[in-house]
Amino acid sequence: MGTLKIVFIPNLPYTYRDHERFGVKYFIDKGYDVEVLDIHKILIPGYKEKVKIDYWTFDLHIEVENKCDLLNKIKSLKANDFIFFYIAGGDANILLHEMRKVTKAKFITYMGGSIPDSTEPCGIVNNMKLFMYMLIRKIMIKKVFSTDYYVSGSKKDEIIFSDLIGKKTKVIQSHSRDYNLCLSTKGYKHDAPYCVFLDTDVINASDYELFDIKAEKNIENYLKKLIIFFKWIEENFRVDVIIAAHPKSRIYLHKDNIDGIKIVHSQSSALVKNSEFVINEGTTAVSYAIFFKKPLFFFTLSEISFFQHTCSFAKALDKNIINIDRVTFSTYKEIVNELKNYQSYEKYKKNYLTYADNKISTFDLINDIFKNYKVVENGT
Repeated sequence: MGTLKIVFIPNLPYTYRDHERFGVKYFIDKGYDVEVLDIHKILIPGYKEKVKIDYWTFDLHIEVENKCDLLNKIKSLKANDFIFFYIAGGDANILLHEMRKVTKAKFITYMGGSIPDSTEPCGIVNNMKLFMYMLIRKIMIKKVFSTDYYVSGSKKDEIIFSDLIGKKTKVIQSHSRDYNLCLSTKGYKHDAPYCVFLDTDVINASDYELFDIKAEKNIENYLKKLIIFFKWIEENFRVDVIIAAHPKSRIYLHKDNIDGIKIVHSQSSALVKNSEFVINEGTTAVSYAIFFKKPLFFFTLSEISFFQHTCSFAKALDKNIINIDRVTFSTYKEIVNELKNYQSYEKYKKNYLTYADNKISTFDLINDIFKNYKVVENGT
């Protein structure tokens, strides 16, 4: 493919999901010279040891031990090479500036999807927290890192990660990662009508370790209530319930069922595409339901009362939240009403999923950037 090299720099320990959604596999398949420099040991030391999930590596993936090693590795990059980064925040911003000083490579990022909790939280207190967070972020991140190319998945992305956009940054407006994935999704095959539960990993999320959140973790009660509810759904709606396990789930890790309820891993978008309807607690994966125009409802229960995302997602979609601590015929009627409510799908799509409602892959757009850049650099 020529001399252009792409160095991917993720900040979390590498998984196969990252390999696909970050575009690493795409650009390897295109024939580019690719390398992955995994910097979690620099920005979030100890994370991998605390969070035990299925990590992944391959021969072009390197876990960088420290900042000096990182800077030494990118020094040799040329002006027609690219650093493709997935890091944002105060410490990351400082690191990006240090990287800029030692390399002539161009920087590009794909901020492929914000969530309602980050832009329209529920309640006065949470709105005040968001305001203070944005204010502190502007104070703490004193210097904008003007990345060369900023690929935005939706207009909300540019609000949350504005510190990466400078006067010389070229902003490419495209799709969120979830929208992009749906463009190539094939439906899941099951031998009966089914609905899908999009697991949020809420009761024991690995991200709690990242943000030092003290969550309630009554896993046994949580699972017991879920199973009772799912079996009630199966009986009253005459569908099978399939659990789409969260990619970082620890409670469903290496399991294919729980009390007879089927568990499927790494196929959330495919499951949604062929489902009758979608059940969830509040997750970015509702994007799949929006894209495929599937009926959807939100639920909560006392064990996850600390989880604020449910309210924000429901608010963004003008939906109610159904409490399943005790299910009755009234619960059935509430669910039926929610499954009929599509009124804010298009609004959600424009805010969080895409700038351009079309079938052009974001990675194809980025590939055009690389190809056009090579033409300019070669002077042809």
